[in-house]
Amino acid sequence: MARRFLVATTHYLLAIEPESDTLWQVHSGAGMYFGLAKDPDGLIYAACRNITTYGPENDEARAAESGTILIFDRNLNLCGELQPPTFLLRHLHGMTYFDRCLWITSTYDNMVAIYDLAKREWMRWYPSPDPAHRGRDVHHFNTIKVIGGQVCLLAHKFGRSELFFYEYPRLSLNSVVPLGVKSHDLFFFDGMLATCSSGEGCIVSLSGQRFRTFGFPRGVETAPEGNLLGISMICPRDQRQLQDGILRWYAPDWRFRADYLVPRVGMVLAALDLGRQEATPYSIELWQHAEITHGTYNRLVPGNLYLPNAFFSEEPTPGWHSSEVSHRWTAAKEAALSILINPGDQRLRVEISSANPKPYWVELWLDDQPLETVAFPHPTSQNREFYIPGLSCGPHSLIFRVPYLWKPTDFDPDSHDDRLLGVAVHRVTLD
Repeated sequence: MARRFLVATTHYLLAIEPESDTLWQVHSGAGMYFGLAKDPDGLIYAACRNITTYGPENDEARAAESGTILIFDRNLNLCGELQPPTFLLRHLHGMTYFDRCLWITSTYDNMVAIYDLAKREWMRWYPSPDPAHRGRDVHHFNTIKVIGGQVCLLAHKFGRSELFFYEYPRLSLNSVVPLGVKSHDLFFFDGMLATCSSGEGCIVSLSGQRFRTFGFPRGVETAPEGNLLGISMICPRDQRQLQDGILRWYAPDWRFRADYLVPRVGMVLAALDLGRQEATPYSIELWQHAEITHGTYNRLVPGNLYLPNAFFSEEPTPGWHSSEVSHRWTAAKEAALSILINPGDQRLRVEISSANPKPYWVELWLDDQPLETVAFPHPTSQNREFYIPGLSCGPHSLIFRVPYLWKPTDFDPDSHDDRLLGVAVHRVTLD
């Protein structure tokens, strides 16, 4: 028996069994596929938007959506479909099963649709207490779970995200806490409730723990055998449908195991644990297009490599110039790069260079500990490697200290670059 997962993407529903490197194509043609859930009887539910074109998202396109819920049996054969008779499911996102009901976030209307499976009745719940928020995508509610007797609803909010806790069954609001940036998913990470902070390329928990993923993480499922994480490419919305997706497989302690690069699936949107299953003669076809790398990250979104355009978030960062194609210049005598140490990281590698015509040097520090002073007798690049076993997981500061800042125009009269520069940082690798 092996653990299997269902994965929702822009164009496909896929099943994956990481222990045997096997993937199946479950469904296509009704995307975007999003929320996933299963009930105690073994039925599996998939929310789909039934979008046939994938241009830029706008209110007119989203208002015209008419989503449905597909029903599959335990062998992933399609056996039914659900759709409200009196209202539309528009811009479907997350879904969960609780108390004999399906709970589905419909972000266009700032609403949660609830389907009672026993009574076969649809209801609508507007979580915001402000009636003016109904029918308007104010909070972008995208994930719903029931944890500890409370309904937990994640508000993406197109930036700094928030987690809402509601008392059940009254559905009265108990509290709201900040959690991540452009966040998706709710799950437990090292015993604490956490989310994919998609806008930051990491996982964050309510206790402040942070875990490095890079890319646009979304779609997580945890199991005793390991943890599956979806990662999508960062690109404009009207280009997302053309992208490759990544399914990343971790050990139970979140040490990296393997990447599955699945071409042309668009965005990876959700994941669901299907449990341990015997070898099942699925009638669905095998998916044979994955590019699998064990122990090595994929070529598109490596999970261990800080590159110039991914050193920082979108916010301006003091001490650094804007990113260039191959490097990023320090702009202060002391410039810090915040890095995240993940479980299993043993080595830190740094590639830096100097273009100063005079002898120059930089001190490398990790937090308050000096690593090395790197000398540049002339303009050149240097690679340095440091072993860091036992360093605590989470945020650390890699600091670059130079003796002074210099201007290219001071040495080259034909140069138009009058910036004050230190050293150029090309890449930082953790593995």
